[in-house]
Amino acid sequence: METITLVTEITASGADTRYVPVPYRGTVHSVRASCDQIMVADKTIIVSRGASAVNTATADDEAAGVILDGTPDTTNKGLVFDPDSDTAANRVLKIVILDAFTGSDGTLTLRIEYDESAYIEQTASEA
Repeated sequence: METITLVTEITASGADTRYVPVPYRGTVHSVRASCDQIMVADKTIIVSRGASAVNTATADDEAAGVILDGTPDTTNKGLVFDPDSDTAANRVLKIVILDAFTGSDGTLTLRIEYDESAYIEQTASEA
């Protein structure tokens, strides 16, 4: 398991999208967020592979400095990221911070636990 930390400035008046290259083949195990501004209720941070969300953190009027834990997507939580993939979306973590996530511009810190023990399950083939 490796921790990927992203510290980024976010705006109060628009959605922010960040792309973080993955270090090696793996999956997102967990996501935690903290901000120096109040995180507005029902606003989200979505970590995805392309258009497929793998983890979503939803605020509930969290005070500045409170840690917000993400929830793995039941369908996509095991999607594999791979820096050697031919598909660009598979090589990066796409992080979308929803419009008006905070009431003021601020600094958001994300801690993403990245699991290098990714595997692909395949059906057995005939010999």
